Amino acid sequence: MTMKTLLSDDLWAELSQQSANHKRIRAAISYVTARHLDFRQGDLLICDASDDAIKGGLTSASVLRAFFDQGAELYSFDGLHSKVAVIDNHSLIGSANLSENAGVGTCEASLFTDDSQIAGLVQGFIENVKSESIQVTEEFLQRIEALPVVRASGFSRQSKKKITVGESRVWFISTRQLSERITSAEESFELQGLEEAEKHVEKDGYEVRSIRWSGKSRFRSEAKPGDLVVEAYTEKRGTRKYVHVYQAAPILHRQDQDKWTRFYLEVSSDDTYYLWKDVKADLASLGVSNITPNSTRELTGKALGILQLME
Repeated sequence: MTMKTLLSDDLWAELSQQSANHKRIRAAISYVTARHLDFRQGDLLICDASDDAIKGGLTSASVLRAFFDQGAELYSFDGLHSKVAVIDNHSLIGSANLSENAGVGTCEASLFTDDSQIAGLVQGFIENVKSESIQVTEEFLQRIEALPVVRASGFSRQSKKKITVGESRVWFISTRQLSERITSAEESFELQGLEEAEKHVEKDGYEVRSIRWSGKSRFRSEAKPGDLVVEAYTEKRGTRKYVHVYQAAPILHRQDQDKWTRFYLEVSSDDTYYLWKDVKADLASLGVSNITPNSTRELTGKALGILQLME
């Protein structure tokens, strides 16, 4: 079953403990003045590190310096007000900034869940924000570290950039091994796509797998970063076929050419999969009988229950 917990006053104390041995954190949290989460190599933090936020004491240059020195990837988005994070396979959506005052001088409410569809949606949002943000470099840090800090009552947002939050969709797709001819002919394209997708992946525990899609289908035309993919891979050994169904994985990047599209998925390094006979039984228990190893379709309604049964 999916875990859903509402955290309030004990928010950061509980998350600090739970995330101490994390593999990866990706977060877009507006203001940062405390180290409740330990951002280090492979982690990503987007916050408002604009001059106004630094001078007003809303974001701390010294805290960002600590995360930067630990190897975290940092970005600044002027006017950011979100408080979301993906910590390994859990998502946080709430009201609390990363500050000493959150949950002490303020009353907060944050949803913490292992729902994979929510994780895909949050991750898609974070990647959209990152693409519109300024990277925090050594030069950036030195400049904001020199700014005078006088706590202000507030300031107006100057950035007018709009971040679109789309709907996270779940796709069931059927795949098979590519021919050596296609693999060889498109090797350079795949390497480019992998390089782009791997920018968003922590190497320890996660990796990227590509899927090539051709022809006309809703999946090819509509699937986007942040959507989830349940892949049924059919492998032929002699005269027998074996179908492995992989856990839902988020799309990190799509690469379009005239005749094909490649989707790059973030997958666990342990490559967890289920046998089709077991997935078929799980679908039947949900009352779903119209999905086969050859299906390619969006999962909706009761079919979405397969995400929890496959966790």
